[in-house]
Amino acid sequence: MKKLRVAWISTEALDKTARGPTSVRASLRYRLTIPSAGLQQLGCESSVLYAGPSANRRAILSRLEGMDAVIVTKILIEVGSLAREAPAVLQLVADIGARGIKVLADFSDNTFLDPRRGPVDRSLANIVDLAVTSTPELAKVLREETSVPVVSVTDPVEGQRGEPRVAADAGLPGAPLKLLWFGHWTNFHTLQIAWEQLTPLAAERPLLLVIISRPGGRREEAVAAMDASWRKTGSACRFQPWSVAAVFDALRDCDAVVIPSNPQDPEKSIKSPNRFCESVWAGRFVVAHPLPSYQAFAACGWVGPDLAEGLRWMLAQPDEALARIRAGQSAVAASHSPEVIGQAWKRAIEAALG
Repeated sequence: MKKLRVAWISTEALDKTARGPTSVRASLRYRLTIPSAGLQQLGCESSVLYAGPSANRRAILSRLEGMDAVIVTKILIEVGSLAREAPAVLQLVADIGARGIKVLADFSDNTFLDPRRGPVDRSLANIVDLAVTSTPELAKVLREETSVPVVSVTDPVEGQRGEPRVAADAGLPGAPLKLLWFGHWTNFHTLQIAWEQLTPLAAERPLLLVIISRPGGRREEAVAAMDASWRKTGSACRFQPWSVAAVFDALRDCDAVVIPSNPQDPEKSIKSPNRFCESVWAGRFVVAHPLPSYQAFAACGWVGPDLAEGLRWMLAQPDEALARIRAGQSAVAASHSPEVIGQAWKRAIEAALG
């Protein structure tokens, strides 16, 4: 049987490591480097090419000669440069398709209401053979924007499966309940909801909320202000600059992960469950607001409108909480492991090939 030959193109340069290409950007790891490695494990030839502003288009087309399919990942061009640089990317995609290579485009955000990014992603979705989304909810959005077939492939988890652990009311007297929030800076504003809901709990027992995100945008100042308020009751907030290593270290150290969000926000409602799955995979209890993608994992943590209620439940029912983490890890292994995601991408590519 002929070996499937696939190439992934990224508009942002990747970091080269002994284990292969990677990125500090989670979307490129989840939607490119991990799936590409998964295809390789299945015996496919899968490579990654840079197609950003400084890339040589003729050289790219030459390297793609003989490929069965090309996957175009998220167009990561700064908003101020989109009008100048995006047309070249779209032309490259069209040129690839004109050479008889099947082209798939991957979407993990709902940008179609954005007056600057929307037209670019809409154009991309309409010049490829197949569109891939990170969630079924985003697939519904995309089907309104393009006539090409749309399929969904969720995000993988990364890192090692952790040993499940749960804090309980019987813990050390006065020891703070160590909570973790981690995420992209665009999700930082949802922390305001978390702070409002967790403040009554902070008055009942000490909390330590560690927040890991990209510095800047006055995020450190916002955390410092909340910390000053919480310290009056013996609780604290701490900001930590984001890195892959920092997130994994914090997951090992925390008692639970909180994921606030707004299910009514169309940009949030289409998000994948990657943070939920990553936290459960690390062995930690997750308390999250009810995004559609989290509802499938409601029995693997706590999903509801009040984060403090979820944490109180965890503290009162530690054995059941531990059982939910273990059930969650089994569910994640079955549907979000790199091996499973590699197989899902292979099916999507085969669907595009016909």
